[in-house]
Amino acid sequence: MKKFGVLREKIPFLALLSCCVVVLAISGAVKSAEESKSTMAEASGKQVILLDAGHGGIDSGGIGINGVYEKDINLSIVKNLGSLLTLSGYDVVYTRTEDISIYDNGVEGIRNQKVSDMENRLEIVERYPESIFLSVHQNQYTDKAYFGGQMFYTTNNSGNFRLATIMQNKFAELQTGNDREVKLIDNNLYLFKDTKQPALLIECGFLSNENDAANLSSPEYQKKVAFTIFSGLTEYLKEVENKESINNYGETESFLYMQ
Repeated sequence: MKKFGVLREKIPFLALLSCCVVVLAISGAVKSAEESKSTMAEASGKQVILLDAGHGGIDSGGIGINGVYEKDINLSIVKNLGSLLTLSGYDVVYTRTEDISIYDNGVEGIRNQKVSDMENRLEIVERYPESIFLSVHQNQYTDKAYFGGQMFYTTNNSGNFRLATIMQNKFAELQTGNDREVKLIDNNLYLFKDTKQPALLIECGFLSNENDAANLSSPEYQKKVAFTIFSGLTEYLKEVENKESINNYGETESFLYMQ
């Protein structure tokens, strides 16, 4: 910081601004923004909610029966959810807020770019150990009859099962006939295998199901899903605040989740 101060005295403002732009281009705007956010979040003392809109950019994720891209639905839900949380006084951190993959500059090849993207998402998750981490996705299956949101969790944090259960109940209220159960995932899922903070993988519905795909393609329904997640999260946090028991690991068997 001292060196920066000296430069500011010696270099005209426009030249200094050009240097800053170059530095941002090299280091990556997403990382720089998240590093700044990290400092601000720590200083505020507010609960940090880390939101991950799955896929993005080169990675469309699942493609719905109606042609909709999973990545777009994920992002819309996350941005609506983030707005609700921000208005409610939480510090919100995003892994992405645009239709991008956050791979490092210079990485070539789709496979390598996907690997780099996941590594950078994990780096953000690890930067906020006191956060609550929610990753939003859409499901897909060969049997088109399957429908409804479903929560996936690990036993890395004792509160995960309770968070998943509350969230599953909220989705059951939104989606008539949804009697799906929360599922335990094994520790090979990259973003979750070493995640110690409360963390939840939220599958909002099945893009392979005609009704789910139609609903999830609707901006109004995406807002309803965002509010459903918001309601589940706030109920969980209220329990934590009231020091109610959440030390329930739930299922002990492992369910292999394919992302």
